[in-house]
Amino acid sequence: MKNKIYQKLSALSLVLLVFSACEQAYFPQPPRAKVAQKTSTLQAAYVSTPPMAITDAYWKTADFLEVPFADLTDLNKNELYANGFLNMTGTYGGKATFNKGADPKLVMKAAYDNSKLYLYMEWVDSDMSPALESAFFSGPTDPLKTDSAGGWTSQGNSDKIALAFEIANASSAAGTFSDKGCAASCHNNKMQPSAGSVDIWKWDLAISEPLGYAVDMMTDATTGISNDAGTSMATRNKVTPGNPRSGPVYEWDGTKQSYTRPDGKTTNLDPAFYLLNKALFTGDVHKGDVVYHHPTYGCNHCHGENGDGVGSFGEATAFASTGFAGKYSRSNIISFSGNEEHTGKQYWQQVPTSSYDDLIAYIKGLGSLPGHYLTTPTGSSANVWSVSNVTRSKVNVIAPHTVYKVLLVRDLSTGNPDDAQFTAPQGKSFPFGVALMDHDGKNHIGSLKQILTFQSK
Repeated sequence: MKNKIYQKLSALSLVLLVFSACEQAYFPQPPRAKVAQKTSTLQAAYVSTPPMAITDAYWKTADFLEVPFADLTDLNKNELYANGFLNMTGTYGGKATFNKGADPKLVMKAAYDNSKLYLYMEWVDSDMSPALESAFFSGPTDPLKTDSAGGWTSQGNSDKIALAFEIANASSAAGTFSDKGCAASCHNNKMQPSAGSVDIWKWDLAISEPLGYAVDMMTDATTGISNDAGTSMATRNKVTPGNPRSGPVYEWDGTKQSYTRPDGKTTNLDPAFYLLNKALFTGDVHKGDVVYHHPTYGCNHCHGENGDGVGSFGEATAFASTGFAGKYSRSNIISFSGNEEHTGKQYWQQVPTSSYDDLIAYIKGLGSLPGHYLTTPTGSSANVWSVSNVTRSKVNVIAPHTVYKVLLVRDLSTGNPDDAQFTAPQGKSFPFGVALMDHDGKNHIGSLKQILTFQSK
């Protein structure tokens, strides 16, 4: 009896084995889901659908390059800005000061289609720096400089990432771009090759991210670094543009700053840091200083002698912080100051109405105004689009920040002489360099040479 059972089980097993083989032959299993692989170069895969969103499914499984900053010598450190520019060098000590010394863990991914290149970048930065060259009146001192902070100064810097691609036969004393990467872009301590030219794409949290672009520049042996042709997206908000100690020209006009970015999505821009809808800055800050410190009705009694929020009558809102005054229009300030919710209403009511503009100008100077105003770029300056995970409508510089995620998009070929061209790129490789800046622009950490390879279709 047992032998018959064993014979039947054996026969059944044979049938199942044959059926399984037939199933594999005639009903093949679906391919396994792609898993992201670490690669030694940046691999751009061909895609039929543009991965235009940070959350696009393509980026979740795309192969990635870990950019090796940790093994590099510090680049461009211990550089200070000129007189009148204060507190702008967050990466002054190189790797030791970038992100408080923590590894940025930069990861890059890439894709391309018939017309565009898509570059995804993700890195760690524990705080946000969205203000660049903000206008302060009697602002904070810089511990690295002896500059006076009295009067108007330009203060603060932004977080940035920059990529460099060769346009034509760039070289310097360090060697050629194809051999040494962006080290070939520097000559005599300047971002300027001794021969040839280099294309630079710089994503800047303060001046390019709000409008959805990267700053597109080039550097060559003749003129050095300059913006690409066309209208640039940021203009210095200064009475005298080349003078960091001159006052601002504009302030926010109080209207909603709605803007449609090049990817077709509309965003609202936080006026604390981004100046798009502008009005002339009015009032005399020196006269406002006198009103602010008036012995009877001065704001200093509650808000502090220097706007730090601690006065002889107690504590109140601190005015002296980057971006504070920029987010309030003049009508906002006047309306609230005369409101019952304002505990200092009784003092405000004693201020002569003819002094309102002067006083508000002084308060805005204590709390800073954006150092640039924004306009839609045109021409070659508008070539590189950006998408990011930044919330532009209300930039929160107080809550902990962790990771930047940025996507840059550009046509493979622009036909412009100030751009690198990726014509018929399938199977080709291109050297490039990377620089990261944490609350800085002069000092950075970087990777001199990486390789971008376009895979076959």
